Amino acid sequence: MTASSTTSATTTPQRSRPGGRSAQVIAAVQAATLQLLLEKGYSAIEIPEIAERAGVNKTTVYRRWPSKAALFLDLTLAHIQLEVPITDTGSLAQDLYLLLSAIHRMLQTPFAAALLQALISAGSTEPEIQQARHQFWQQRFSIASHIVQQAIARQELAADTDPRQLLEMAAAPLFFRVVIMGGQMQDTEIKEITQRVIAAFKQSRQTLAE
Repeated sequence: MTASSTTSATTTPQRSRPGGRSAQVIAAVQAATLQLLLEKGYSAIEIPEIAERAGVNKTTVYRRWPSKAALFLDLTLAHIQLEVPITDTGSLAQDLYLLLSAIHRMLQTPFAAALLQALISAGSTEPEIQQARHQFWQQRFSIASHIVQQAIARQELAADTDPRQLLEMAAAPLFFRVVIMGGQMQDTEIKEITQRVIAAFKQSRQTLAE
């Protein structure tokens, strides 16, 4: 056996990091941001504090997220994607009901409360938050529109149905009840909203055809 082969045989192989270093950093920073958001609120935290909590250098954070608003937007989109998934069951009624149910559950979480407080308190005065808010809703409506587009493809809705109008009409009662009034909705109410919104857009199609 040669010296080189002996070295090769006795060298302990390096363990690979699941997801890689970049994925670990992202997860640590997002977790730290969420913790601080729940503890102190958006306005009271800054990136150096987030970096310290995450155990990374602040330059590492700035390299991926140039501002607190950018980091906040990234965290929010990642969190909402997990909490409010988009389904494709083959039925508009079922897909819309599942979406509204997920939104209703999410709105009652501590994260949603902290998020909404940040949007309300800082959103009107900070241009970066205004931009982040705009980007957030643009992306969420773009993703959720898949539900409406699939329904159009199945001919459950007219080809000219505006996905955003339908989704806004469906989600608005939930935000009003939970965010504005501080209440909750029963499952039967969410089902009723689902059916009424679908019926309204189908009726609109019939009215225009007459």
